[in-house]
This record gives sequence, C-alpha cells and structure tokens, in this order.
Amino acid sequence: MSVDFTYAANEGRIRNPYVAIWVEDTNGNMVSTISVWFNSGKSKYLNHLSSWSNSFRNSPSTYSPTTGATRGAGNYSVFWDGTDTSGSPVAAGDYVLYVEAAREHGPHSITSTPITIDGQGFTVALSDSGELANLSATLKV
Repeated sequence: MSVDFTYAANEGRIRNPYVAIWVEDTNGNMVSTISVWFNSGKSKYLNHLSSWSNSFRNSPSTYSPTTGATRGAGNYSVFWDGTDTSGSPVAAGDYVLYVEAAREHGPHSITSTPITIDGQGFTVALSDSGELANLSATLKV
C-alpha cells in the first residue's frame, strides 16, 4: 500500500517535521509502524507524535526500515508491505491508517481513515489536517 501526502510548513519557526505513519486494528492496537521520521539526536521529541507514541508504547513494535531523518516541506510517498510488527502478513479485516506530524516549536497534525484489507484494491482519501494535505492511500492487488 502506498500512502501519499503533502507536508506544507505554513506557520511559526520552521523546523522539519517529525512524521509517523502507522496502522492499528479497530480496537486501537498497533499493527505496524509504516514510517517514522525523526532526528536521531533529538529522539526526545518523539513524544510530540503523541498518538503514535501512545500506540507504540503499548505494542512490541519496531521502527520500519523506511524510518529515518526528518524531511522538509514537500510531497512524499511511503509504502507498507502489509505485514504486522512481527513481519507476518496481516489478516483480512478492518484497520485504521494514521498519519501524524509535529514540529519542534510548531503545530501538531493528525488524520486517519478506516481501511479494509480483503484481497481487493482500494484508494481512500484522508482529511487534510493542519500542515498535512493531499493525503491518500492506495492498495493495488
């Protein structure tokens, strides 16, 4: 599944955002962290990604291989291979996709949408939130 979005810093002191993209089951349990962007020297600011941090703390998750340094404003795509935190393919069912962004000395944004993994493809749009815009997720089968 690809998750596409635009990050547009539009106010305050401009620092590159911390971004987390993840999937939970409908009970709020972490299924997979797709990507987390943070500066390794400033990991203390990961708690600014409050929703992801809470979900991550309550699960045995590890950071995804696409995790890395923050990036400036722009258009981005991240990809999920459909596996859970242990690397196993997720079961067919209903899930929730989240995208969260926060800047040191800046705003916080979060948006989500339900998704269904059922062997069929889909494209869903996520609502814009603060500095996150043009969000969509596409699963091709």
